[in-house]
Amino acid sequence: MKKVNTPFLLLLIGTLFLVYSCGETVSKKESGETPAVKEIKETEEPRESASATKKSDILIENKVLHAFSDPSKKDEFRIAISGKSLLKGKVLFTITNSEGKNLLREEFDANYLLGYDFTGNINSKKETDAFIQKRIREFFSEDRFNTPAIEEDVVFEDQSYYIDKETWEEVKANKQSIGFYYLLGSEDGRHIAFSGKKGKVVMFYNCC
Repeated sequence: MKKVNTPFLLLLIGTLFLVYSCGETVSKKESGETPAVKEIKETEEPRESASATKKSDILIENKVLHAFSDPSKKDEFRIAISGKSLLKGKVLFTITNSEGKNLLREEFDANYLLGYDFTGNINSKKETDAFIQKRIREFFSEDRFNTPAIEEDVVFEDQSYYIDKETWEEVKANKQSIGFYYLLGSEDGRHIAFSGKKGKVVMFYNCC
């Protein structure tokens, strides 16, 4: 009877066990099985769920209710700035009537809120932010509204690029019409009112 080579036998058994273990690992990977818990390393950031609620990008806003399209009801005047900074953001100015109908939607760059009366340092974020915040707070101040929209002694100026004479006369004839004034930049002063015949907001005067 031949003597069994014990070291060789142990080596053979170890090799077979190693081959079996590797084959089982590959089989699990191919079958798509994954560990129930994945350890997050210190250098990794947990991923947010796709359904996570995103934060609003609105930086500042102001809303007021004021009679405008209908003297007996109040429309919503709203202005808001969105973006990464107040100076480089986008402004959205809207007017919505009491029934939820949008009467005006205007978008412009936030730097248009810096007018001739800004005397600070344009390169100072603190100063420009403070000025823009003030403009937003005061955008709908009561002195910006007036009734009637067009005073009796005002005469029509031919500015056909923004209003025709018939619409201008309609607004002037309505002694209950309400005007609103706002300034963009240093010279773009806009006077607007609601035209009942056209069913929309019109600019009846535009000047420096």
